[in-house]
Amino acid sequence: MNLKKVRTIAVLLIVVLVSVVAFGGLYVKKQGTWQNLLPDFNYGMELNGIRELRFSLDQTEEEKEVYVDENGNIMGEVTEEHDHEEETAENTEGQSEQSTENTEANSETQAEQSAENQDTQNVEETVNGYKTETRVIKANKDEDVNIDNFEKSKKVIQKRLEALSSYEYNIRIDTITGELVVEVPDDDNLELEKSLISTIGKIQIVDHDTGLILIDNNCVKRAQTVNSQSESGYQFYLQLQLDKEGTEKLKSISKEYISTVDGAGTETIKYISVNLDGQELLTTYFGEEVTNGMIQIPMGDVVTESEAFNDTRDRVQRIAEVVNGDAMPLAYVLSSDNYVKSVITDDMIFVAEIVFAIVVALVSIFFIIKYKLKGLSLSIISIGYIALLTLVMRYTNVNITLNGLISFIAVIAINYVFDIKMLNGLKNISNTKAVFGKAMKELYLTIIPVCIIAIIFTFMSGVIISSIGMVLFWGLLLQAVYNTLVIFALDVI
Repeated sequence: MNLKKVRTIAVLLIVVLVSVVAFGGLYVKKQGTWQNLLPDFNYGMELNGIRELRFSLDQTEEEKEVYVDENGNIMGEVTEEHDHEEETAENTEGQSEQSTENTEANSETQAEQSAENQDTQNVEETVNGYKTETRVIKANKDEDVNIDNFEKSKKVIQKRLEALSSYEYNIRIDTITGELVVEVPDDDNLELEKSLISTIGKIQIVDHDTGLILIDNNCVKRAQTVNSQSESGYQFYLQLQLDKEGTEKLKSISKEYISTVDGAGTETIKYISVNLDGQELLTTYFGEEVTNGMIQIPMGDVVTESEAFNDTRDRVQRIAEVVNGDAMPLAYVLSSDNYVKSVITDDMIFVAEIVFAIVVALVSIFFIIKYKLKGLSLSIISIGYIALLTLVMRYTNVNITLNGLISFIAVIAINYVFDIKMLNGLKNISNTKAVFGKAMKELYLTIIPVCIIAIIFTFMSGVIISSIGMVLFWGLLLQAVYNTLVIFALDVI
């Protein structure tokens, strides 16, 4: 047996092995169960079913003590810690007043004057120049509930969902009630999608003890994801770059919110908190003056595994995108989550797979009968191409839609056209490389329009269109590379 035959057999066996893995899966036993190491296909809504998420306007309202400026604008919510401090001070003051009244009970005039002075002090008491008031705070102000903000909320959600690569969604809004209906694929991104829709995106740096707002969204120039590496693993941060005004404010508070020690050795620390939609992300103080207008917020724990690394990076990146985009003008809450089953059932998909396998088998039998051993070799190589294409679609997260499946069949048909050109050429010329070059040239000159469509459609935002483009792009690219390697370079035929 000569070297070429050995090489041909070896290559064909490798192709068969890859095909078995691609079509059958690669299973390993983990925790007593067999798990497929290959990622799942990313099916579109029309194949995988739809999650219908309904969001209604948040109707909650709560009586809160807040800081207000001279124009009546809210400048923060009084924290429980600050309330407790004021209550303690009032109790101490009340005890002092009671003692004074007991010792000066015979002076009615002085007692009345003391009470009057105390009332005046309560009215004028401020924190950093802001008075405190008790107000009923609504999640959505009455004046904000209007059709303009309904439409703006829809646009904000669209931008957030479109930031997901080749994302598929439908969104409707009731212009009377403001109810949002968002249809998304039934996949692993569901919790992320709910978060993107319900998150307002309001980030604030506040005084931890009082609740006063020190810096808000208006001063954030850019948010981005960064990480640092140490011996223990990777730590991710949400990095906020402030604008000129915010930089000056951060410089000022970095000199105030610090740790100090008095003459008796007692340490006093003034903290700030970084909040997103009222949820605390970080509580800290400054060790030195910050002049670059940049603050880094640790997100999550230190990670070591690649899966946790990717998950944390993606989560922080989504938060950064929300902060960089427009904040939601209205607050929404999830009112229902319904699964709408696809009209294409599992039985229908199984039948389609069987039909496809039969067609491939019939083409292979035709090649073998008409072209003998060369037909057998090229049939195996073509099945290997189909197998590799399914792997590429798994690992590149191609959104598989009905139109995408039509593109999948189209690129396989194009590959079979190439096979026929090769086999017919080899009847007259024994030089495989010469026949290969001629067949590839004729094929790609014919399908230039298809190649142009593949490139254009791949970069379009609509999932149905991009699915067609991505399947065509990867199919044609793989066809050229795979056949060049196996047929031309390794000279298998």
